[in-house]
Amino acid sequence: MDELVALCVVRNGARHVRSFLDHHLSLGVKHVILLDNGSSDETVELARRHPKVTILRTRRPYRKYETVMKRYLIRRFCADRWSLTVDIDERFDYPFSREMDVAGLLTYLNHHSYTAVLAQMLDRFADRPLREVERSTAESVEERYPYYDTARVERHPYRFGVPANPAIRMHAGGIRKSMFGTENGLTKASLIHLTAGVVPFVGWHQTENALIADFTCILLHYPFVGDFREKVEEAVRTDRYRVSAAGEYVAYRARLRSDPDLSPKGPTARRFTGLEALLEEGFLVVSAEYRRWVAAHRRPSAREGGPEGE
Repeated sequence: MDELVALCVVRNGARHVRSFLDHHLSLGVKHVILLDNGSSDETVELARRHPKVTILRTRRPYRKYETVMKRYLIRRFCADRWSLTVDIDERFDYPFSREMDVAGLLTYLNHHSYTAVLAQMLDRFADRPLREVERSTAESVEERYPYYDTARVERHPYRFGVPANPAIRMHAGGIRKSMFGTENGLTKASLIHLTAGVVPFVGWHQTENALIADFTCILLHYPFVGDFREKVEEAVRTDRYRVSAAGEYVAYRARLRSDPDLSPKGPTARRFTGLEALLEEGFLVVSAEYRRWVAAHRRPSAREGGPEGE
């Protein structure tokens, strides 16, 4: 109950595999389960080099079985334990992770009987037009895509339960709304303790009947990597995201074709420096109780000073 398993459905994620695994395993994830959905690149070959990774394969169409695949993973591997569901182009993190390890985080959740934690997606991008972004399967996305922009992030009441902290909101919009006019959902129930009655992946990324924790986490999202245009064209051609995001990809393709020099970096973009700034601006939320827990459960190397963000 104080260990975390990460679950990911992936297709052609070779450019992300190395940094995805390095990030989450160094964060404290115990094991990673990848369900490969017909990759034609080096995704499987790269992932299988890691001893803490289990790889499954299916060629069933994602457009029809997206939710089925994710529910299968969590029910097979994470019944009555904590799971982290994360996409290959996302990097999960939680407030004060430098101060408190994953075991301390999960123990806090168990102590308060929480069964879900919400994470806010933050799109990261480079400072040049999308068509100029380099292609590489070995790139460090954290270094190559250092900017973010929250100017167009909308905050609404959460609709899939009542979070323990009333300051928590459901996010939508963001930089992709600025660029493409799309209504992107940015909030996911990424951490789930699958107990009796909890229904995962409702509305694609939410849960039902969960006790939602009093703080939010981050999903650093890297959608605009070098093969973004190729991914968009394929998604529209194959209707891969028919259930969850078909209209978004049609809008992406139309704008990319009409504006070849499209760049995400505008006047309100900022360089990512850590979760402290996101806490200060209210993009992420933590409770006073969570701060007290962090202060009492610091890593031995972090006992000088207060939790980050204070």
